Amino acid sequence: MTFPGFAPADLAFLSSLAARNERDWFTAHRAVYDERLKPALAALIADTTAACAARGLPLAGDPAKSQFRIHRDVRFSKDKSPYKTHISAVLTRGGGRMSPGMAYIHIEPEGGSRVTEASFDYDSIDPLDPSTHPGARLADATPVERADIRDLENAHGRGPFVSAGFYLYDRKNSERVRRAIAADPDAWLAVEEALTSRGLRLAPGMAVKRMPKGYEAHAGAPLEPALKRLQWYARRPLTGAEIAAPELPETLAGFVEDIRPLLHFGWSALD
Repeated sequence: MTFPGFAPADLAFLSSLAARNERDWFTAHRAVYDERLKPALAALIADTTAACAARGLPLAGDPAKSQFRIHRDVRFSKDKSPYKTHISAVLTRGGGRMSPGMAYIHIEPEGGSRVTEASFDYDSIDPLDPSTHPGARLADATPVERADIRDLENAHGRGPFVSAGFYLYDRKNSERVRRAIAADPDAWLAVEEALTSRGLRLAPGMAVKRMPKGYEAHAGAPLEPALKRLQWYARRPLTGAEIAAPELPETLAGFVEDIRPLLHFGWSALD
């Protein structure tokens, strides 16, 4: 199946699910999900994999295994709604969902199905560590930080987007990237400049408040923001027209190509 674009009528299923997030409603209407949304997402994974390969980008996905389930993990959430109101998938270098260095594809109606700080998708970007939800930091954040957190890190209720980079959950891996940044500042600043030239900026990346131990000499220097991060990634919103178009795989692969300097830097650090 060649990716046909996500039909507005099919995306309306997700909007309706947000309004009626109940098992009985989902069961009665799930044919749209099973027969149209899931196959379209599978085709998107396959075609984006091919588009990345054509650009020499080593990110790939399996049409079935790279999709995330629509069922929410509600064990640690006050919101017990059983279903996500978006569909999503990842492309990785190593094949595993959490392989370091990935592209995450998030599809929902433009404008978002729903926006609540309480309803976070534990299975989308970080299924292993719910405590990384940025909402946990909102109480201590400044107004500027609050805006950045919501705009750049929230993976739910913000409309369709694609993101790519390193969502690192192992502190050892974060430390490897941090050491590489400190060891070659010019190379890292070149990565930041390359992203900026493409209209991209790094997300806050679960930044710590104090300079990490051993990096105090960089306090107040250009490397400080990068060294305080635990994750390094950027994201790009997608429009309703883009997710409805058959050219979406090329759009996604083009974004990954823009992120290539960051991916290569991170992989070199981890390898």
